[in-house]
Amino acid sequence: MKYFLLLISCFFALAVAEDYAANIHFIVYRDNVPYNLSNTASGNPIEEGLCSAGDQLAMVVYGWTESCSTDWVIDLISNLTEYRGGCIICMDYSHYTQTASYIEYPIIVTQFDGIRDVLKNEMEDLRTFGFDPSLTYMFGMSFGSQVVLQAAGLLTQKIKEIDACDPAQVGFLPYPITPDPKLSADNVQCIHTSGDKGTVQRYCHQDWNMGHCGLYQDAAGLNPLNDHGTCPIFYNSAFRNNFNAIPMPLECLLPKFLQILDFRSLANCVYPSGFKMGYMQRDKQGVCGPNGGNLYAKTTATYPYN
Repeated sequence: MKYFLLLISCFFALAVAEDYAANIHFIVYRDNVPYNLSNTASGNPIEEGLCSAGDQLAMVVYGWTESCSTDWVIDLISNLTEYRGGCIICMDYSHYTQTASYIEYPIIVTQFDGIRDVLKNEMEDLRTFGFDPSLTYMFGMSFGSQVVLQAAGLLTQKIKEIDACDPAQVGFLPYPITPDPKLSADNVQCIHTSGDKGTVQRYCHQDWNMGHCGLYQDAAGLNPLNDHGTCPIFYNSAFRNNFNAIPMPLECLLPKFLQILDFRSLANCVYPSGFKMGYMQRDKQGVCGPNGGNLYAKTTATYPYN
């Protein structure tokens, strides 16, 4: 035990010594072509001609073991370019994730605060450059969802919206979450697809329980997907295909699900007809009320997964 505690202490010491700002980069996409802001003189995408004053801002933060070159990230950048436009940025913290293995996960958990603070500082810089928080959207996956939710919660001005895909569970379990993720943006939509790697807590304005009560998916058996990894795949599909809200499936009341799920006092959401998961549902704010609520959507084993 003393050697384990010594190892953890070493992880924390390394985390404190890291120069996170030097190791993390922000990649701006103009017509799907990436430009590293670290290679520019000002670090200001407007001044560098990569974005325009008045643009909507989108920030994408991938999950642990991923990168800005991961397939679903490339697909999301393309979808945001087509359907949202404006200034689209991917946070590249691959210095900490590219060689990660499951054995090394405790290391990146100890580095969370440093990674979060770099994102928070970048978002503050972008605001001073002229990007309007009321026109700002952030997307996170897994570990990246937790980075986004907590960094946004520290900003001096609240942003418009966050979509968080299967926020990581391991290392982020205390309940209630502090600060409340619903305080991180005017609207926070969480999409849940797994009950092992993704959190079983429900704490967003809209908590989407995909497939089998947000715990597992029929598509997970298709290589290289797993339940957790289906989340951004479903999210990208939802730009063109509707994952409509349905009444709570009766299977979610089975003991095998209830002993895993942590709905707390969160009620099932009363939603308007045709309400759907994803970015394309543009009038989400206020649906499910200020305290949030659970939503359910059917998923299938093959594309388009709805």
